[in-house]
Amino acid sequence: MSESVTQTALIEDCLAIMLVSDQICEAFKEVAQDHANFAQFGSVTDISAGFPVQLLEKYRDNWDSHKKPEEEIGFRSAPLVPKTKPESILAFVLGWLCHRAAEHHLKPETAESGMYRDAFLFHRLYVNNSKTPEPYRTEAYDKRAKGLPASASISSGDVQELFQVIQQRLLIEMHTFVPDVEDIEGWLDRLHAKYQERAAYMDNYAEAVMNPDPAKVQQLVTDMNFYDDEDAIIQLAQAIRQGRKPSQETIEAAFAAEPGSSYAKALKEGFGNLRNASVFFSGGIESNKLNKLLAV
Repeated sequence: MSESVTQTALIEDCLAIMLVSDQICEAFKEVAQDHANFAQFGSVTDISAGFPVQLLEKYRDNWDSHKKPEEEIGFRSAPLVPKTKPESILAFVLGWLCHRAAEHHLKPETAESGMYRDAFLFHRLYVNNSKTPEPYRTEAYDKRAKGLPASASISSGDVQELFQVIQQRLLIEMHTFVPDVEDIEGWLDRLHAKYQERAAYMDNYAEAVMNPDPAKVQQLVTDMNFYDDEDAIIQLAQAIRQGRKPSQETIEAAFAAEPGSSYAKALKEGFGNLRNASVFFSGGIESNKLNKLLAV
């Protein structure tokens, strides 16, 4: 379920809780603070892969010595911030630890269910918000929505056009394709078909964002208990997004509370993975124990 709004939001929330927790080593916090975008690439790796733990083991001794010299490593979507290869790798591993939780609890049953949940979180966490999740304009997604007049002038067609431009720019940027030189025409045909498939999905996603079917929102989001504001760990994540710094007692209570919604379960597992990995990185446990805790 990589490359989804749900995946992106979960990694953001897990890292945000990690940054304010006293149970996390400084190396993790430093990397998450400076290279959070690079952590999103952790979602492209198979959750059964064991090498991320091996990478943690490689760098946990004398971490500071691994950070010299600095070099620019990154992509447009994860800007070229000066960082060493070990910093990039550690950020990647942090994202992978969160990605495991997403795969366990948030993998959609169908493409449509994933699309509607992405649209829900897009409204809930990102639209017209620099920090805090607030109600937007679509009552189908939030019963407390009060409506924003300016949004009435934006149609799903406008959003579809925006998505098309973004996709075209990303394709131009991705200059590292390795074509099949034995069948270059077939390779181009397959690339075009994949692009068309993605474009069609994004058109449907734009419709789900701007004009959601209330019945499908009820069926695919609400009835499935995807996201619940009453979950303690979701309330914690929301408070951090609003710029508040919770006490350690609040963090521990939220982590200990039993989650109800799928997103809360993933958030608890993801943060738990980060805590366990931090103990390992600090020398508190060995790799076999961490693998057992992660069920790798």
